[in-house]
Amino acid sequence: MKWQDKYRDKIITAKQAAELITSGSDVIFAMMDQPKDIMTAVAERYNELENVTLTSHWVEDYPFLHPRQHPEMTKAFRIKDPMTMRNTREGVRDKTIDYQPTVFGLSNGYRQEEPDRGRLYHYKDFFYFKLTAPDENGRCSFGPHCWYTPSVCRTAKVTIAEIDPNLTWVYGEYVNIDDIDYLVESSEEGRGGGSELLGQTPPPEEFEIAQVIGANAASLVNDGDTLQIGVGTAAEAIRDFLGEKNDLGIDSEVIYSYTIDLVKRGIITGKRKNVDTGKVSAANLQLYGRNEPASIESLAYVKNNPGFLFRDISTQCNVGRIASQDNMVAVNNILGVDFLGQVVITHLGPTPISGPGGQVDFCVGAHYSRGGRSISMLKSTALDNTVSRIVPTFEAGTVIMIPMVYLDYLVTEYGIANLDCKSRRERAEAIISVAHPDFRDELTRAAKKMFFPE
Repeated sequence: MKWQDKYRDKIITAKQAAELITSGSDVIFAMMDQPKDIMTAVAERYNELENVTLTSHWVEDYPFLHPRQHPEMTKAFRIKDPMTMRNTREGVRDKTIDYQPTVFGLSNGYRQEEPDRGRLYHYKDFFYFKLTAPDENGRCSFGPHCWYTPSVCRTAKVTIAEIDPNLTWVYGEYVNIDDIDYLVESSEEGRGGGSELLGQTPPPEEFEIAQVIGANAASLVNDGDTLQIGVGTAAEAIRDFLGEKNDLGIDSEVIYSYTIDLVKRGIITGKRKNVDTGKVSAANLQLYGRNEPASIESLAYVKNNPGFLFRDISTQCNVGRIASQDNMVAVNNILGVDFLGQVVITHLGPTPISGPGGQVDFCVGAHYSRGGRSISMLKSTALDNTVSRIVPTFEAGTVIMIPMVYLDYLVTEYGIANLDCKSRRERAEAIISVAHPDFRDELTRAAKKMFFPE
């Protein structure tokens, strides 16, 4: 049978796709390219279902994400969220949404074959996601926002793909029509990718500070280095200070329109990468509004471009693979640090505001890379300079995501602290040296009390 005939045999409507779910099912949806037609139809079944678990990184807004506003949904749906973002922060905070943290590098589906391992993404009853239209051989691309879709597609019991002709075909990972159980052809309204902005431009009052932090961090980048640049205003600010570098590589969780601009300018070549030489590799192309000119140009540039590889997030964030890349430099934002060098990246106190994503994986992997380093970027204060983000100790309940032994270079608007192999006293002194001047005397007194004899 030709693939075209198989394609026609697999076609169902969005309503029929939603009707596959039975009470007690464990369901997962894709991340950036969410099949909105199907997910809306799932929400409409709240009167028919009980105890259905829905998991995703919720970049779109659905009524089942707001049980206080839509209490009729609570009997039908239990919501799990592995990375808190705009649409779920309130629900996670008031405990109506169940936050389930993970690091991407462990979520490959193979580890989950072991019976005693948890299955956050894998081996679900139903997986709903998007694909490009098939090529002449019946093969579909996952598009430039694949995240965990390739590995979840491989392990789910039932796979339902929404075919979106607007999804951009890219190099990386593919799936054959034969390996998908059901297909839904997306409506005009359901086409296009997710709208969540993972990183945003800083407000005007913080832009200058972010630029200073970015310039400081860029001074640690050498010609020929391979970069992972995370989300957040300070980490993204480094982009404006890479223009004089040569032959940079990119091996990252996320890339941006400015990444493509640096490729066009010949600054990012990947020539010195010893893994994926000459190619940019990532799990997601972050767009700032799909109709923005820069976004349109970026999608056009990566389409059918063999210089870009888009792969499952577990591949991109695998610590062993990251470590095998020589001169790997991880550049990421952090929220706070204490005198020991313990780092907060996902919580304010005990409250989740995001997920670790691949930051921990890249931080650790860069440490083990030959010539590698990890750069943690921090605006030194919060709340209009009234609170220091550098503290002697964190309050009880604070979630430490990066332990002190993996804080390498700490960069603020006041300089760079190299913490490699420093004692507790030396670490505290180095960290205080890049704190806001208004807090240094107070921090120094605290350090003497903590680490020096009376």
